[in-house]
Amino acid sequence: MGKKWYEALDADDVAFLQQLAAADFKLARLSAQNGSSYFVLKKKVSKLKQALGQEEKEDTDFKEYLELLVAEKILPSSIAQVLYQKYLEGVRKK
Repeated sequence: MGKKWYEALDADDVAFLQQLAAADFKLARLSAQNGSSYFVLKKKVSKLKQALGQEEKEDTDFKEYLELLVAEKILPSSIAQVLYQKYLEGVRKK
Protein backbone atom coordinates (compact mmCIF):
# COMPACT_ATOMS: atom_id res chain seq x y z
CA MET A 1 0.00 0.00 0.00
CA GLY A 2 1.29 3.50 -0.89
CA LYS A 3 2.41 6.17 1.48
CA LYS A 4 -0.34 8.51 2.67
CA TRP A 5 0.04 12.18 1.69
CA TYR A 6 0.17 13.36 5.30
CA GLU A 7 3.11 11.07 6.09
CA ALA A 8 5.29 13.41 4.00
CA LEU A 9 4.66 16.25 6.45
CA ASP A 10 6.78 17.01 9.51
CA ALA A 11 5.52 18.64 12.74
CA ASP A 12 6.30 22.15 11.44
CA ASP A 13 4.32 21.48 8.26
CA VAL A 14 1.32 20.31 10.27
CA ALA A 15 1.53 23.36 12.56
CA PHE A 16 1.69 25.64 9.52
CA LEU A 17 -1.35 23.95 7.98
CA GLN A 18 -3.26 24.45 11.23
CA GLN A 19 -2.33 28.16 11.28
CA LEU A 20 -3.29 28.49 7.64
CA ALA A 21 -6.65 26.83 8.26
CA ALA A 22 -7.30 29.19 11.19
CA ALA A 23 -6.66 32.09 8.78
CA ASP A 24 -9.19 30.66 6.29
CA PHE A 25 -6.30 29.67 3.99
CA LYS A 26 -5.52 33.33 3.26
CA LEU A 27 -1.82 34.10 3.34
CA ALA A 28 -2.41 37.84 3.80
CA ARG A 29 -4.55 37.16 6.88
CA LEU A 30 -1.98 34.73 8.30
CA SER A 31 0.76 37.28 7.67
CA ALA A 32 -1.17 39.87 9.68
CA GLN A 33 -1.81 37.37 12.47
CA ASN A 34 1.71 36.03 12.97
CA GLY A 35 3.89 38.83 11.59
CA SER A 36 5.57 36.70 8.90
CA SER A 37 6.01 38.29 5.50
CA TYR A 38 3.78 37.17 2.68
CA PHE A 39 6.86 36.01 0.76
CA VAL A 40 7.99 33.76 3.64
CA LEU A 41 4.52 32.24 3.83
CA LYS A 42 4.47 31.62 0.06
CA LYS A 43 7.81 29.85 0.42
CA LYS A 44 6.33 27.61 3.14
CA VAL A 45 3.41 26.76 0.86
CA SER A 46 5.88 25.85 -1.90
CA LYS A 47 7.77 23.64 0.56
CA LEU A 48 4.52 21.85 1.40
CA LYS A 49 3.73 21.34 -2.27
CA GLN A 50 7.18 19.86 -2.80
CA ALA A 51 6.76 17.53 0.18
CA LEU A 52 3.47 16.38 -1.28
CA GLY A 53 4.98 15.94 -4.74
CA GLN A 54 2.80 18.58 -6.34
CA GLU A 55 5.58 20.84 -7.55
CA GLU A 56 8.94 20.24 -9.14
CA LYS A 57 11.94 21.89 -7.46
CA GLU A 58 13.08 23.65 -10.65
CA ASP A 59 9.63 25.12 -11.18
CA THR A 60 9.51 26.27 -7.58
CA ASP A 61 12.87 28.04 -7.74
CA PHE A 62 12.00 29.94 -10.90
CA LYS A 63 8.52 30.78 -9.68
CA GLU A 64 9.85 31.99 -6.31
CA TYR A 65 12.38 34.18 -8.10
CA LEU A 66 9.64 35.76 -10.21
CA GLU A 67 7.49 36.27 -7.09
CA LEU A 68 10.41 37.99 -5.37
CA LEU A 69 10.87 40.32 -8.36
CA VAL A 70 7.17 41.17 -8.25
CA ALA A 71 7.19 41.67 -4.47
CA GLU A 72 10.18 44.01 -4.78
CA LYS A 73 8.34 45.89 -7.58
CA ILE A 74 11.12 45.10 -10.04
CA LEU A 75 8.82 43.22 -12.40
CA PRO A 76 5.09 43.74 -13.04
CA SER A 77 2.91 40.78 -12.09
CA SER A 78 1.46 40.48 -15.58
CA ILE A 79 4.92 40.07 -17.11
CA ALA A 80 5.93 37.56 -14.44
CA GLN A 81 2.86 35.47 -15.26
CA VAL A 82 3.70 35.47 -18.97
CA LEU A 83 7.33 34.55 -18.27
CA TYR A 84 6.26 31.66 -16.04
CA GLN A 85 3.76 30.37 -18.62
CA LYS A 86 6.44 30.47 -21.33
CA TYR A 87 8.85 28.71 -18.98
CA LEU A 88 6.30 25.94 -18.33
CA GLU A 89 5.65 25.56 -22.05
CA GLY A 90 9.40 25.14 -22.63
CA VAL A 91 9.67 22.56 -19.83
CA ARG A 92 6.78 20.54 -21.23
CA LYS A 93 8.42 20.38 -24.66
CA LYS A 94 11.53 18.67 -23.24
